[in-house]
Amino acid sequence: MATMSELAGSRIVAAGRKDAGDVLDLDKSDMLLWLIEGEAQWVATTGKTEILQAKGEIHELTGPGTLRFVTHSHYLQLESGDKLGFDARAGAYRAVMETHNENVGLALAEGLPMKSGQIWVDVGTGTGAMVHALQKRSGHKDVWIVGIDQASKMIDEAWRHQSDNAPAWYVGQDLLAVKWPEAMIDGITALLLLHLIDDVDLLVNRLYRSLKPGGLFAYAVSVDSNPFVRMIMHQLSGPGGFFKQGQQSIRKSVLSAGFEIVREDTYRDEIVMGSPEAMLQLIGSIGAPSQRGVRTDVLPPTSVERIFHLVWVKKPINAF
Repeated sequence: MATMSELAGSRIVAAGRKDAGDVLDLDKSDMLLWLIEGEAQWVATTGKTEILQAKGEIHELTGPGTLRFVTHSHYLQLESGDKLGFDARAGAYRAVMETHNENVGLALAEGLPMKSGQIWVDVGTGTGAMVHALQKRSGHKDVWIVGIDQASKMIDEAWRHQSDNAPAWYVGQDLLAVKWPEAMIDGITALLLLHLIDDVDLLVNRLYRSLKPGGLFAYAVSVDSNPFVRMIMHQLSGPGGFFKQGQQSIRKSVLSAGFEIVREDTYRDEIVMGSPEAMLQLIGSIGAPSQRGVRTDVLPPTSVERIFHLVWVKKPINAF
């Protein structure tokens, strides 16, 4: 459960009143429910049941399933502005993963030709790991760096831990709702983002158009055989995966948009925790997996390798 303040920016998609004995079928895989008054029983198609009461909290439900109202009730069905589920866990996620993710970002930033006066944008910036890597890479040059993410609490964490290496600005907005400029940006980065996007073709095409001719796009995504992802999938108690795209489908989208590959590389690191319970807490800090529930009847290993595909591409110099 989460509080209203944790889910600021959520959109109301349905509202209503129900009497005792009424039922409401919800067919979405993930949803948010605010029971303003009354009591209801949630019955997921997996067989999991939960009693919901009006206590000022938002119930995060993994569906599809059915609500059976126990008393006269008033409810709101919400859609989070943070569809990947990171907001409620932003602080915990940053505490555990920031250093690891920044190291991936530093590998991605290596060799980027950042020059004074340029504009660089990091999409899906989260708590700012890639922005910090770009700040270090810039070498205190007068470079404009902007991080964009729809998860407002992640953006709050990024502002709270702002680096002094170079100025950066953070924007809390859905990437597909951003009014992207035409051919004005010098470079774009995407750290561990593209595999989470439903319509990666749409996003990549918009990024392509926003870059200047010759502009660079550098991205890092999980490889399809990533041991870290396999471990997480093994721990999920709810149905379904959480990666929407594989590395080959992402590559195809990038090439279809018109980008030319400059170079590719593989980055490996290892996540080491002090105990299986600590690894469970790490998994629970990651948005989409934790929304599906994390099994505790099977304990994860205390260390696991992560493998990422790093790709640097450019918009052709003669492109419009």
